[in-house]
Amino acid sequence: MLGKYNREREEKGSKAVSALDFAADLGLRPLCVKEGAAIRFTTSAICRPGLFLAGHERFFAASRVIVFGSAEMSFAMSLDEEVMKERLDRLFSRKVPCAVIARGILCPEVMREAAERYGVPLFSTDDITGHIGARISEYIDSALSEEITLHGVLVDVAGMGVLLTGSSGIGKSEVALELVHRGHRLVADDSVVIRKKNGILIGRSPDVIRHMLEIRGVGIINVERMFGSVAVRVNKSVDAVFELVAWEEGKTYERLGTEDLREEILGVSLPKLEIPVKAGRNLFVVIEAAVASLRLKEMGYSAPQELEERLKKQTD
Repeated sequence: MLGKYNREREEKGSKAVSALDFAADLGLRPLCVKEGAAIRFTTSAICRPGLFLAGHERFFAASRVIVFGSAEMSFAMSLDEEVMKERLDRLFSRKVPCAVIARGILCPEVMREAAERYGVPLFSTDDITGHIGARISEYIDSALSEEITLHGVLVDVAGMGVLLTGSSGIGKSEVALELVHRGHRLVADDSVVIRKKNGILIGRSPDVIRHMLEIRGVGIINVERMFGSVAVRVNKSVDAVFELVAWEEGKTYERLGTEDLREEILGVSLPKLEIPVKAGRNLFVVIEAAVASLRLKEMGYSAPQELEERLKKQTD
């Protein structure tokens, strides 16, 4: 299953990052990194090269980051010097993305030379092997994720990530402020960065405006400073889209809730509601009710269906 997942990721594309940025982000010590070197990732899977060092090369995945743990390093050092040199040379000649030595194990000069010969960035860390492997996988998975920035407001309403959309000035930020005041949590205002990870959309705010809300007539406010850390979230899954639209006299709006609107973001289909904005309409209460209604639908309950059944019984 994992192999299939990684093959799919490789088919979708790759992502290049600076080797020094990679080291800084993960707290690695560069041992052999050429100036301006970049690392291209195509899969988040990690390779422990024990079998390769033992001479079994048939199923070696050269697209994966190499992590040397104590077992691999101990085995390599037990080899005859010429054999170790030949196998490390064959390993790095496969042009792997990079290699990391875990547990603070000293790097043998022959390994450093092989990495330098083939231009493979080589790093070391004091982290235990499993920990650094998991961190590297998470880092690459994040780098490979599809991402888009949308205009809107993302709010955690009773555990559901609601993306409020609509034209500028329709009142999205004001609605978000009232929702926060009622105990819900702000994720992002104005710009929402959405990343697709394992088929799930995760939204967050750009760092520079995190926890900020722009309220016309008041200005910029810091929601975390005003309401405390319980009023904000750094990120949240995007579970539904609520579009705020200006009320139009004479237009027929959904009244029964039987219409099944959807919106697709990065290939993920989300439930969508169009909520008319009109003076005197309590939008935040409407949004809370809409979230509760969607939750009930997820559990298999439909109020329109129940109403239809009641009417049918009345006419029978």
